Amino acid sequence: MTSRDAATPFDAPGATFTLGVCVMDRKARSAPMLEILGRLPAALFRVEFFGDDVILNAPVERWPRCDALIAFFSAGFPLEKAQAYVALRSPVVVNELAPQRLLQDRRDVYRVLQEHDVPTPRHVVVSRDGYNGQTTPPRVVEGDDFIEVDGVRVNKPFVEKPVDGEDHNIHIYYPMSAGGGCKRLFRKVGNRSSEYDPQVNTVRAGGGSFIYEEFLSTQGTDVKVYTVGPNYAHAEARKSPVLDGRVVRDADGKEVRYPVMLSTQEKQIAYRVCRAFGQTVCGFDILRVRDASYVCDVNGWSFVKNSEKYYDDCAILLSQYLEQALPGGALAGEAFGSDSFAFSSLTFRFAADAPPPSSELSEPPTVHMDEQPALLGSQCSIGKIGVAGAAAIEAGEAESEATSYEEEELRCVLAVIRHGDRTPKQKMKMNVCHPAFLQFYEDRVLEAEQENGSGSNKDSDAKKKKKMDLKIKAVANLERLLQVSKELLHKYDTREAAFMDFLAHRENKFGEDATDRVKGYRTLRDVLQRWQLVGINRKVQLKPKEFVVMPAESDGGEAQPAVRRVSKLLLIIKWGGDLTHTGEEQAEHLGQKFRRMMYPGGAGGLNRLHSTYRHDLKIYTSDEGRVQKTAASFAKGLLELEGDLIPILVGLVLKSKDADSMLDQSGSSAQEIIMRVKQRLHKIIHRGDHCSQLMDSNSRLIRSVALALAKVDQPIKKMETMHKLLNLLKEQLTRVIQEKAQYRAEIARHQRKKAAAARLMPAAIERSSSANALSRPKSSHVHSYTPEKTLSEHGNGSSIPSNAANSRVGGKAARSQLLSPADAKYSDPCGRETLEMMRERWAKLYRDFYVKKSDTYDLSKIPDIHDCIRYDAVHNSHLNLTEVRELLDISCALSHALVPQEYGINVDEKIFIGSAMCRTLLSKINNDLDLARGLGPDVLEHHNTHRLNPSYAKNKHEIKSTHRSVRTRLYFTSESHLHSLLNVLRYGREDCTVNSPIGDEAMKWVEGIPELCYMTHFVVRVFERFQYPLTDPQRFRLEISLSPGADQDPLNFDPETQLEVAPLKIISREGLTCQELVDYVSDSVAFAERNLETKELSRTGFVHYPFACVAADAPILVDHLH
Repeated sequence: MTSRDAATPFDAPGATFTLGVCVMDRKARSAPMLEILGRLPAALFRVEFFGDDVILNAPVERWPRCDALIAFFSAGFPLEKAQAYVALRSPVVVNELAPQRLLQDRRDVYRVLQEHDVPTPRHVVVSRDGYNGQTTPPRVVEGDDFIEVDGVRVNKPFVEKPVDGEDHNIHIYYPMSAGGGCKRLFRKVGNRSSEYDPQVNTVRAGGGSFIYEEFLSTQGTDVKVYTVGPNYAHAEARKSPVLDGRVVRDADGKEVRYPVMLSTQEKQIAYRVCRAFGQTVCGFDILRVRDASYVCDVNGWSFVKNSEKYYDDCAILLSQYLEQALPGGALAGEAFGSDSFAFSSLTFRFAADAPPPSSELSEPPTVHMDEQPALLGSQCSIGKIGVAGAAAIEAGEAESEATSYEEEELRCVLAVIRHGDRTPKQKMKMNVCHPAFLQFYEDRVLEAEQENGSGSNKDSDAKKKKKMDLKIKAVANLERLLQVSKELLHKYDTREAAFMDFLAHRENKFGEDATDRVKGYRTLRDVLQRWQLVGINRKVQLKPKEFVVMPAESDGGEAQPAVRRVSKLLLIIKWGGDLTHTGEEQAEHLGQKFRRMMYPGGAGGLNRLHSTYRHDLKIYTSDEGRVQKTAASFAKGLLELEGDLIPILVGLVLKSKDADSMLDQSGSSAQEIIMRVKQRLHKIIHRGDHCSQLMDSNSRLIRSVALALAKVDQPIKKMETMHKLLNLLKEQLTRVIQEKAQYRAEIARHQRKKAAAARLMPAAIERSSSANALSRPKSSHVHSYTPEKTLSEHGNGSSIPSNAANSRVGGKAARSQLLSPADAKYSDPCGRETLEMMRERWAKLYRDFYVKKSDTYDLSKIPDIHDCIRYDAVHNSHLNLTEVRELLDISCALSHALVPQEYGINVDEKIFIGSAMCRTLLSKINNDLDLARGLGPDVLEHHNTHRLNPSYAKNKHEIKSTHRSVRTRLYFTSESHLHSLLNVLRYGREDCTVNSPIGDEAMKWVEGIPELCYMTHFVVRVFERFQYPLTDPQRFRLEISLSPGADQDPLNFDPETQLEVAPLKIISREGLTCQELVDYVSDSVAFAERNLETKELSRTGFVHYPFACVAADAPILVDHLH
């Protein structure tokens, strides 16, 4: 095929046909259009550009005559005139014109797609413009976390699209459980394509028409597909604008995109989209969600940018199509089916209604200017040769290419990561019986029943007998509850007679202390007021405790049955446990370190892998808010993202019931055993013995536990000392609060004096002036009040500094520069806490730690005390609290001695608890390892999707290892899973045929780790070694690393920086293969499943295992080495 001359690319007087380009100049003269038209054979086609002036101003009778026509809609294009021209001249049309009107309305697009069995996101339509003759407006109900249209509900996150296909102002609304807010998507402006607004939580008003569809998480990548006929599809991936809105551009200023391969299903989708709209050259967007793909937009005529190979392919296919369609063309006599707009080359010839062959691979055919496209049917496919054959072929290609670079390549990265630094977890339980609370509850119950619909009579009767427990999550309801607490406190402050009578009645009849009740109201108000009402898992629980039977109100008719109403509620509110700014920084920095250290190619290697679909990333998290935010912060650092965490969290982090059960210990099958172990620890500790008498001299202690026990020495005495220190800390905070109140009173007194002096000042000045006498200068008069001004210049008690200055580590130096010594002395704690709330936090620990009735200590409070004092040491050092060091050391030693033992005192218990708690996670890790080696039932699907198209990527994108594919699986969880996982890895069962994967020297290092701190993480990396055959277990070697997290002393670190995370240390034994770890983990999973089936507890207090019997009061406080 002869290409046209570069000097006169479109002037071909001797050409057989004239190809008219009836397109607005901005599109007609675009670089991709000129590249393709310039490749059409000059001997066949002369290209005639109509131009804007002709298109807009000339009648169609004066438009140039042509044999074939390219025409498509863009802004300002008169589609009706183009249709009239086609009716007048009857040229061969590349893209049908009538269906292009459908593309202008997203409702029509989705309708046509559904009619042709093309998957689309689940959606509802709000039409207010009389669409399709609709006269009745839809019934729309909007809640905090959903929108409902004519009874069909779509939950947040959802996408709001204008029905106008040319309006690209698309909004994404996030659920309150993730933090709420709205992401606005728009056409690229500079390097931005979206922005996040945390304040917008309701859909657009104004009466427009919109589509509301489920938000589908695509792991941060969009796929754009470009067809040239129904059987050719080129696909490119780019970073999704839903993440951070930053457009990544190359050196030429173009958005970075990489060619990717389509699955068989996606190829069939392209076939149907092209046929459905009659568009030969067509672009559309695909959302890839796990094993499914959905079309979310169809754009009509679209070209790939900056792909020489695509330009070649497109020109050849267009030329072949036109030759076949035009009378007198070389291919005109051939029969190519009944599709008037379908391509007609031999490559794409199918029966009229038949989809492409299922065995067809997703890449477009390789075509050259001087030869016909190869038949896709002759290409090798997984469907014909099977998984093993495909793997062998791919491995052979990989091997030949890899030998020039390295002898092994990274295949998989797995990590199990603890959440970052958090605030102390707190909880308040309070019985409430004031009518305002009871009415609030009844109103919410009625709302819930109306929302869920009335059930059967039997269900209704059950609800009447036992009122439901409520979880208050909606912002409007939380605000109403806040208002109830404020109203009651106002009544107390003003000593309203009725309210004071209510308090007196409760105290006289039930012995309820009025001061404690009001204190509870204040705590409720402060928590709801100072902590954001929206957020991850923010809720208040209300549980009915007592009921009264009330006579029914009579309306004059027949008597109604009595009504059972709630008379007392248990109100439970939890707060704290949130990821701090330090925790966010720790996670983000760790993600950055991962990007630099864990993947080939340095800091940019991972980004290239991820953006080219050679990196298969999945992030799993439990339902806890701090764990989710840790995952989002880590992903932000890992993928070099910007902006707020909420879009990243919703767009990248996988949350589900399965993930939560896998990564959350609540409800774990091991909980029963853990509780029994804790009971045994309680008995052992409260014997009053020295630690030396509690140790089993026949067993070697784990080093960290031995050191902790040596520090503790006498547990009872240490806990007595700790209880006294808690009281000292509580009293110190009480004094600070009292001094602060006095300080504020002094400020108010000086403000009143200053105001009085200001009122007297004019009269004094007037008398001085009339007497023409010497008087004190005005500046001296003011100077006499300088002390008062210094105290009161902040005004209205604002001497307490803004909490923003204290909101993160590193604020200490800034505070010292901004605040006077007096101000700094009474500054608020870090975060949203007040001094009063901080004092109550320590007072509660003081009350709960020692149980006076039994003269024992609650060991479960020791980790809480340790967490609280560590938090205050890091974040509240500016308060200059005393006794912090001693309390930190004692709580630290007790925690290090007890916490590891809660997951098993002896080896058998550790194995049992660890395997039971991590059973699901271990099974998932095994599946990940199989997938990394090309094994398992899901390998076929993964082989066909999310892969770089190497034939389009080698030259333009300068990707050396086009075959390289790395899978990353990140599991974010809490401390319990890290302890359990460590126990499983280091303690192999005696009858297990595979040794522990941890090496002997590494075992000694692991024994010395006293605590699995925030950001503790395991990393497993799988490498493929090409010098070994595919069937040799040595082909895949494995490496396990461990970091104990942010293990620095909180009193001995630079407050201007976040607590650093300890570096990873390889703990796996030398020569460990992937198969060995899979076998070892499989044994642990099978062991856990057998125990779940046969577990039973003996009546004598023995815990019965298939392998051992351990007495419930056995005097063991050690960790045996296996």
